[in-house]
Amino acid sequence: MNVKNQNIAQKSSERKMQDQCPHPGKSSIQLLLLRRFLWVSTIALLAIMSVPFLKSVYDKITQHGSTAGRVSIQPDEMVLPELVLIPAGSFDMGEQSTSFIKNLSADEKKYFGVPGKHVEIDRPFYLSKHEITNAQYDSYVRAQQFSVPMEKAPIVPPDVKKEKYDNYPVAEVSWRRAMAYAVWLGEQKQLNCRLPTEAEWEYAARAGLKNAYPWGDEIGINNAHCRECGSQWNDQRAAPVGQFKANLYGLYDTSGNVWEWTCSAWRDQYDGQEQQCAGMEEFGARAVRGGSWAYDPKYIRSSVRGEFDASIRYSGFGFRVMCLFPAE
Repeated sequence: MNVKNQNIAQKSSERKMQDQCPHPGKSSIQLLLLRRFLWVSTIALLAIMSVPFLKSVYDKITQHGSTAGRVSIQPDEMVLPELVLIPAGSFDMGEQSTSFIKNLSADEKKYFGVPGKHVEIDRPFYLSKHEITNAQYDSYVRAQQFSVPMEKAPIVPPDVKKEKYDNYPVAEVSWRRAMAYAVWLGEQKQLNCRLPTEAEWEYAARAGLKNAYPWGDEIGINNAHCRECGSQWNDQRAAPVGQFKANLYGLYDTSGNVWEWTCSAWRDQYDGQEQQCAGMEEFGARAVRGGSWAYDPKYIRSSVRGEFDASIRYSGFGFRVMCLFPAE
């Protein structure tokens, strides 16, 4: 075979070998992709396997952080509110005085429950005799082992003696924190507790009467704590709880002193929400009742109502707790 024929044969043989083997460039890419896939899979597997370990580490860190500086309280050291049993019944909810209603502007009527409605309270319930005090709320703070008093501030000057401070209504507590306190109180009392609905609150405050105030239709002197109510505290700050005559159900300070959170979502007119509780996750305004030390007598009537966002904290806001009467 001559040289020419040998070259042709050699080239032919090389072409056959190239046809039988994969292209070198394509083979390199496939190998690289395979290696990357194996590497990513290994990392993902290790990450999944390490989740329980990382969670245990996180739990230890958060537990350490949340327990740092905690204080504790023994059951016999707790100061819990006294509860009053409110009987079942029915009432007309909203402002009852036609002469008073005539003098209200169209916008003002919603703040006095106009138009009103008839409401049935079909089972008795408990309501705290007084607005929740600093001493009672401090028991909650300590029992929950918060390192600082969460969402709570004193409403009395620093020169007031400790025993008097304890008896002032707690203030600057948001709606959700007030609801949380009620749940905690229920655990201590072995009852199902929450904030009262608007209807429950007004029913208890009226105590079977249709008067503007628990004591009658005239504001009088020194019957409650509000601006121009004639009490010794004037309109400077809240008064200690229980300084005025109780209503016929034995409840104190349902008129004036501090506004009280209810669990009901605010509505301009009664539409059924006044007999229900808003969900903890719901945003928006909540209804408050009773007026406060910073308002004039018109705004401490048993019918008065206010609207404030659930997150607000204000020195004129407090609350009392409602607990369901155990079913027989």
